[in-house]
Amino acid sequence: MPGEDILGGWKPTLVLENAGSVARDHLASERTFLAYVRTSLTIASTGVALVQLFTISAATNNKALERYSRPIGAIIIFIGLATLVLGIVRYFTIQTALMGGNFPVARVSTIMLGVIMSAVIVAVLASLSAYDDVPKENGV
Repeated sequence: MPGEDILGGWKPTLVLENAGSVARDHLASERTFLAYVRTSLTIASTGVALVQLFTISAATNNKALERYSRPIGAIIIFIGLATLVLGIVRYFTIQTALMGGNFPVARVSTIMLGVIMSAVIVAVLASLSAYDDVPKENGV
């Protein structure tokens, strides 16, 4: 086929013999990929919501928070995109490993994602607690 030369022998569909737990393992891998997609969308949505929250807060009573809103929101959206890329890479890594009869355990990526999200949560809480919500009168 002419399309196989362009793709280097890679086929978009894969048909495996359903012996033992082959179908169950691949379906579990697909569910895990969908969980990565859902998680990445949630993280990115949180970044957008945080920017909106800080912007509304700045408009009402605390203008100092507004300068942190876009950088923190952009970082959170980037983490959401990185989570999606991680899910895609992990899906194809597991699919290849399952065809060879193996299963790679995700240790480093899970720990890194947890540490990064914890750091972002601490940064958001620190930026929120760094400023008083009560406007000061007469510079006092």
